[in-house]
Amino acid sequence: MVYKPKNFVKYLKLIPLFSFIFLIQQTSMVLSSEEIKVKNENFNKIAEKEIIEEEKINVYIDKYISDPSKGFNVTEGNNTYSLTNEEIVLLSAVIASEANRNSIDDTLAVASVILNRADLKGISPIDVITAPGQFSGYLGDYYLRYIDENGSLKNVSDAFINTVYDSLNGVRNNMYYSFRSWSTTGYSDNYIVEYGNRYN
Repeated sequence: MVYKPKNFVKYLKLIPLFSFIFLIQQTSMVLSSEEIKVKNENFNKIAEKEIIEEEKINVYIDKYISDPSKGFNVTEGNNTYSLTNEEIVLLSAVIASEANRNSIDDTLAVASVILNRADLKGISPIDVITAPGQFSGYLGDYYLRYIDENGSLKNVSDAFINTVYDSLNGVRNNMYYSFRSWSTTGYSDNYIVEYGNRYN
């Protein structure tokens, strides 16, 4: 049998073609791998965001008491309010004069009533607390016990202040529009803590 070098040369010419096909296949695999990696990273980011949001909600649920049988259910994502420092001090002082300030739950309940009214009427929480004949803590100047000569809050705890900020950031524990003191037994049996207010 006679060796024919032409056939060998013919096969050699096919090597670049096979090499090109191999490279394209490898590139596709790399791109596919990168796409999977990006998709996985995006999925992880979404999952992490959902976990953070869920944990955020759980923080509020764990922080405050819910008692649906009496109309108290901790929720977040309600209307938020941006107030000046002076307005926050005034609002906090009025809440302190109306709530059982040793209870963050009664504090949040009073704040919720104020903000529920603000939502209903489309007005500022400051307009709500300064409305004629509404809040004895404001009308009787009892709120002044909680503001010092420099216009800062006094006689309140950090937990109380944090609760007021939570309420302004959309956390509520009821949908009531009014309350009376604990001693007003005929008004309502809806209260979140003993010696707090009664809500209706």
